[in-house]
Amino acid sequence: MMHFKANFFLAVFVLLVCATVTQAQFSTQEVDQLTKQAKGVEIVKDTYGVPHIYAKTDADAVFGLMYVQCEEFFDKVENSLVTRLGRNSEIEGESAIYRDLWTRLFIDSTQAVQLYKETPDWLRKLCDAHAAGINYYMITHPAVKPKLLTRIEPWMVLMNNVPAMGGSNVSEGDFKAFYGKEAAQVATGSRSFTADPPKNDGSNGWALGPSRTKNKKAILFINPHAEYYGRIEVQVVSAEGLNSYGAPFLGQFNIFQGFNEFCGWMHPVSLSDAKDLYAEDVERKNGKLMYRYNGVWKPVDSTTTELRYKKGDSWATKKFTTYHTHHGPVVYATATRWIALKTYEPNIELLGMNWLKMKAHNLKEFTTAINARAMVGSNIVYADKAGNIAYWHGNFVPKKNPLLDWKRPVDGTTSATEWQGTHELTELPQYINPPNGWVQNCNSTPLYGAGELSAPMLKLPTYMLPDGHTPRAVHAVRVLTPLKNATMDDVIMASYDTYLPSGERFVPSLIAAYNSVISDSIKTRLAQPIDVLQKWNFKTDTSSIATTLTTLWLEKIIQLDMARLPKPATTEEQYSLTNGAALTTEFLSPMEQLTALAQVVADLEKEFGTWQVTWGTANRFQRTTDKEPSDEKLSWGISATPGYMGSLNAYVSRKSPKTHKRYGVTGNTFVAAVEFGDKLRAKTILTGGASSDPASLHYTDQVNGYINGTYKEIYFYKDDVYKHAEKVYHPGDQ
Repeated sequence: MMHFKANFFLAVFVLLVCATVTQAQFSTQEVDQLTKQAKGVEIVKDTYGVPHIYAKTDADAVFGLMYVQCEEFFDKVENSLVTRLGRNSEIEGESAIYRDLWTRLFIDSTQAVQLYKETPDWLRKLCDAHAAGINYYMITHPAVKPKLLTRIEPWMVLMNNVPAMGGSNVSEGDFKAFYGKEAAQVATGSRSFTADPPKNDGSNGWALGPSRTKNKKAILFINPHAEYYGRIEVQVVSAEGLNSYGAPFLGQFNIFQGFNEFCGWMHPVSLSDAKDLYAEDVERKNGKLMYRYNGVWKPVDSTTTELRYKKGDSWATKKFTTYHTHHGPVVYATATRWIALKTYEPNIELLGMNWLKMKAHNLKEFTTAINARAMVGSNIVYADKAGNIAYWHGNFVPKKNPLLDWKRPVDGTTSATEWQGTHELTELPQYINPPNGWVQNCNSTPLYGAGELSAPMLKLPTYMLPDGHTPRAVHAVRVLTPLKNATMDDVIMASYDTYLPSGERFVPSLIAAYNSVISDSIKTRLAQPIDVLQKWNFKTDTSSIATTLTTLWLEKIIQLDMARLPKPATTEEQYSLTNGAALTTEFLSPMEQLTALAQVVADLEKEFGTWQVTWGTANRFQRTTDKEPSDEKLSWGISATPGYMGSLNAYVSRKSPKTHKRYGVTGNTFVAAVEFGDKLRAKTILTGGASSDPASLHYTDQVNGYINGTYKEIYFYKDDVYKHAEKVYHPGDQ
């Protein structure tokens, strides 16, 4: 196919626009240099709207990657950087100031600039290209108005590893209560219950070895469940050996979930982390704040941080004095002790590790890359062209005292609670080419990673095994165990299996509760719903009323279980409930179970005029461009359920204040089945479609495939890409 090239007059036009619009932010020399770099990058969008980026260098490929991210989701790219910088309050106002303060506790621009200076030359070039690609998009799209950032600097991408507040067992309320008061007060009030439970997100990663596949080649299944429209599907190729396909997080330049011609990688979230809370004894001595450690009083470090925030049409500032012990920043206080957070922030190493694994050609090179052990809170599922499959549980895992409860603060006054180094990669829970021929992780314990309970793993330290056996993992073991001579389509269809483990597990308990009640008005009211549940085969379908009743009933059971958690509840405890691993009716009376179902019936009657609502009527997909969903606009019925039901293609929907129906907010995002044969093949699907423009054909052209599991076969090799090219251009072409 003939390449489309910008003609001379178009080039002149672009340069004139650039020079006019960006005079305040960029010099003419900078614009000329960026324009020259853009001409060395070619973007080919295929017939699905998927961008393929070709460049001579890795850096130029990154330039193109950031440019196409901005083409579709500039606001989200900017928001990602604003959040990393701790500057949300300059957009949102004072309400965001404590989120910004949290970020500044761990890194600020001064530290990031220093990190940039320490970054190896090869990686610094990628940081430069990251900023250049975004800047060039802003230069060539003057109609797109940034909310805050009119110039991106190369060091910004190194602000890449701030721990999530909720994931660190810290609530925003507790954090605000501590830093919202004057520093003179050593301790605040009692610890509050964590405000919001974690979202019911998650991911599935599977790998099948040659003994399980039809073509005797390894197959990797990449299935992240996340908030919609937070990533794109893209291929990046350079003459320096880069040829990676998959899904980067917006604002980042690595393919986080993806593959190259030789190997692929998937990262399900893990509760095996490196974020621990330490309870410090703090007293004021001779006018100074001191904390006790091994019988010695040491000074508490303090730093003054001034944050600017938007106030009406002007600006205001607020000063905070923040505190650190040698464990880390102080993040909240109980009635008697200050709580410090110890974490691991390998900004340079993490950025480098994520890039090097994209370029690995085999298991040895991939293992060398991940042996940097710079990633916290993620597992790794892997497959390659040589037929190897693997699963590592965690990456950076510190050595700790296994007798302590690391979900809650440990005693910070003694060295006995300190981390004792880091576990080697070989010491982590893992499977390398297990004899059963497959591995799986669904945000679940590694104990069943190859199907049957692994007795050797039971001997590992308990802090390595905090994850439960999720219903999705139960379901994965069920579908993978009999799978033989599998094709990519077989693997995809297995992920759409309609069986719901939590239905089979909990509905009999509900029916038993109903039968145990001798006479009550609730029994008469629930007679028909119970009859529907008794006849159910525990499979989901858009026409199933039983799926509606059970999904909404277990949603209420989770709330009841949540109320039973010891307070303060930890992230681990809450997440294990919302993903279904710790879900139970054991502590609920028959009447409590029935009352929850009666509430579901009443809710349905209020919203729909009847309780006999099919799941496809209540559970909908609608692409809304970040606006509120509407019952009046086009939508599609979805048979998938939330992960706590055991639906492998998990789909979380919620009712908004203005709707009766529930609309998806998280679930399958970029999903891929990849076969590593002599020639790579892969089938993928992206939520809705590749374009963020409602007027584009690619806005909803993947909806039916997303719903039904009919995935598109990708174009990976350059000849195939050009044969199916819809548009070929350079960044900045108009």
